[in-house]
Amino acid sequence: MKWIVSLLIATVVYATVDMHLPYPTKIDANEIAKQVYYVNHQFYLKNQILKSKHKKSLLIVKKAKGKKPMVLRVERYLNNDYEDGVVKSKDLIVFLSGSLKGTGVLAKEFRDESRSLDIRMWLPALRKVRRMAEPSKNMGYSAADVAFLEEAKLRRLSDDVYDLVDTREMSFDFHQMQIPKSQLNRYTKQLPQKQKHLTAKVYVLKATPNEKAWYDYRIDYVDTKHFTTYRTKFYFDGKIVKIIDRQWKKIASLDEKRAYMWDYWYSINPQTGFETVNFVPKRIIQNNVSNYKSSFWSERTLRKLK
Repeated sequence: MKWIVSLLIATVVYATVDMHLPYPTKIDANEIAKQVYYVNHQFYLKNQILKSKHKKSLLIVKKAKGKKPMVLRVERYLNNDYEDGVVKSKDLIVFLSGSLKGTGVLAKEFRDESRSLDIRMWLPALRKVRRMAEPSKNMGYSAADVAFLEEAKLRRLSDDVYDLVDTREMSFDFHQMQIPKSQLNRYTKQLPQKQKHLTAKVYVLKATPNEKAWYDYRIDYVDTKHFTTYRTKFYFDGKIVKIIDRQWKKIASLDEKRAYMWDYWYSINPQTGFETVNFVPKRIIQNNVSNYKSSFWSERTLRKLK
């Protein structure tokens, strides 16, 4: 059960980071971290709906070295539009395939970083909603590797100490999951096949956990203009234990420099070769939708899942 919750949970001094964070005029390590947090949480949006459409959906693909890929199809409903001074966001995940089909998870995040996430899970076999404890942010991710939700939900800004190591121009050849033709299905065929390349000026930001974690520190390569993180390297005992690549797209409908979202998120453990891909097809993305009321993000919606 814990790994299911971990699947949902995929980076105050800092407690004021919300939809009203201004674009920075002065730069230091803490300011860069706040801007990255803003972009990762998509606070430039009131809400975002990633609803399945014509067999297209958000895909989570996991692949162990030498094994066939495992595919999960999900829907995501994110709401950042809260002005009560208490709630920061609510996030609803619905599983569309596999043994979790019909399961829903609703996570409520608070402005007060000392408060744990409020997590409610709909279990279709029991026809009940259960309250779940927040998973430890310092656990390692292996078979349930969806660390993109760890950085978006579990890891608070105040959990790390930040250092600006360098500012430089870098080239990125983004990693992609390579699936043999014989193992492709109607869903994995949707994954982009052409490798992308990008050159950009980046901040090299080091983040060191305040407490013991599954890694000693990580290095983020952050775009100097819109604060998207192209690559993250996690180090433990002097070795790289995880690499994450993110491919970003601009949300053209918004007049905001930082309005970028990733549509292809790739993670690999160099030691084991275990890979995870999270892919968002363009046609399912809906931003700032007006016909979803705040009451949608509730236990009542969970109970209606089929």
